[in-house]
Amino acid sequence: MRSRTVDGERSALRLERVTRSLPGGRTVGPIDLELAPGDIVGFSGPSGCGKSTLLRSLAGLEGALRGRIEVDGVAVARRAAGRRDITLVEQHLPLYDHLSARENVEMSVSGLRIERAEREHRVTVAIERLGVEAFATRRAAALSGGERARVCLARVLARRARVTLLDEPFAGLDEAARETVRSRALEELRSHGTAVILVTHDRDDLSMVDWIVRFDDHGRTDAPTE
Repeated sequence: MRSRTVDGERSALRLERVTRSLPGGRTVGPIDLELAPGDIVGFSGPSGCGKSTLLRSLAGLEGALRGRIEVDGVAVARRAAGRRDITLVEQHLPLYDHLSARENVEMSVSGLRIERAEREHRVTVAIERLGVEAFATRRAAALSGGERARVCLARVLARRARVTLLDEPFAGLDEAARETVRSRALEELRSHGTAVILVTHDRDDLSMVDWIVRFDDHGRTDAPTE
């Protein structure tokens, strides 16, 4: 199992022999992986090999996985999505289209058991960090793809879950904005001790991760590389 944890340190995310069945009798995995708080791992491979399906399953949004999933040392595979302490940014950048950009970010922290002032602080910091303030009052339905990407990322920054899964989160950004948003988002997640899995085809994205897990056309994985 690939691991960056040190003796006595609890892993933020641990996957043991995790597999996910795909249509046509294919399977993605098995995957053995252990991430310390603040670790960022990249998932790379051809489209259709099961990376996005795997992320949705890890988040508890679809299809049961085989194997063991631990978050902070607690098995979560049988827990509902909202009780796993895992957040996900999907490729299609889903938002509440009837709400403003800021309200979407506020929704990400609405259920947290923290003081109201802390919730407002997290929202404000995330919005400022990713440049959302310029369109914070605009309804999500009116946002561009790049603006939606910033809001989705601001939501996970404000939430500060133990694990965040990112599925091509920077693809909707133009080249000028991509580098800034990517570095700021990943720096913030790392500083909060969030373990991150980043699915991407972009070489510059992969240059920001600690190591890479590569998938082939059949969903099999190679040994992780730096």
